[in-house]
Amino acid sequence: MAGASPQYLQVPKILPHRKSRSRSRSRPREVVSRPEAVTSPIKSRPQSPPMPTPEVVRKPTLNGFTSPQTPPKKEINGYTNGYTNGYTNGHTPVTAPMDVVKTSEPEGTNYDDLVDDLNGGMYTLEQCLTPPPEIPLRQKLIGTWRLESYTAYPTPTSPIQRPTYPMTKNVTGFIMYTPDGYMSAQFLIPGQQAFKRGEGEEPQWAEAGKRFFAYSGPYYISNDGPGREEILRHTFQVCNLPGWIADIQIRTCRFEEDGQVLVLGSESTAEIKGDKRVPVLKWRRARDNSNGAPPPPTPSIKISGPGET
Repeated sequence: MAGASPQYLQVPKILPHRKSRSRSRSRPREVVSRPEAVTSPIKSRPQSPPMPTPEVVRKPTLNGFTSPQTPPKKEINGYTNGYTNGYTNGHTPVTAPMDVVKTSEPEGTNYDDLVDDLNGGMYTLEQCLTPPPEIPLRQKLIGTWRLESYTAYPTPTSPIQRPTYPMTKNVTGFIMYTPDGYMSAQFLIPGQQAFKRGEGEEPQWAEAGKRFFAYSGPYYISNDGPGREEILRHTFQVCNLPGWIADIQIRTCRFEEDGQVLVLGSESTAEIKGDKRVPVLKWRRARDNSNGAPPPPTPSIKISGPGET
């Protein structure tokens, strides 16, 4: 080709005084001195005590099948420990004392107990220990009472130190308490010879008066006793003894034989035939006569002589 200069491939020459170096320069290595390992005695973990062989408790068979039960746990110093997995977590294992109490698991269902439970044999309610409320005195008094005895007991100053009977041992009578607050009492000494009405003599009427005593009027019950107990008071609006009319007397009272006997007394001693004594009257509740039928009339017997019809 005309006018063209020849081109040559220029190869670089390797200079003799330059050495080839790697792309990464080599650095001197630093020698790191490691401290010598301090040898110390290795603490060995304490071995846990051998595990006891669990006892397998079997429930009663049911339809030919049995089921094993979890072995009981041990109770040590008030704490129940389960079975460990062989590790003690670095602590000294607790050694169970000799008197280890085993808590037994309940056994299987006893169907006889279930039958007893249905019949009320296993679970029964305890009786209530709280006493029943006290019945009010008015409610216990209401009704009719028949006299059983009237006894006067001596005081330390009595000349006769024995019980006496002011209206004899044969005295009869009734005392009545109504729901609306009224009462009536009658006493009679039986044995007087009968006489016709309007034909009796003065001595006969006097004897009849001595053999009978009665009074009636309102009665009151109040809670003004020393211990806030109920106090019974009788008033004498009607009485065959004129000196007792308009009087108010306190009566002590108590009940016996499950409320069937009423015992009445006086708050203080009473003068009976010139002697200070303590009167005590016993009354028994009369039977209920609300549905009673009247008795038949007394038949009249006529005595006839010869030739009389």
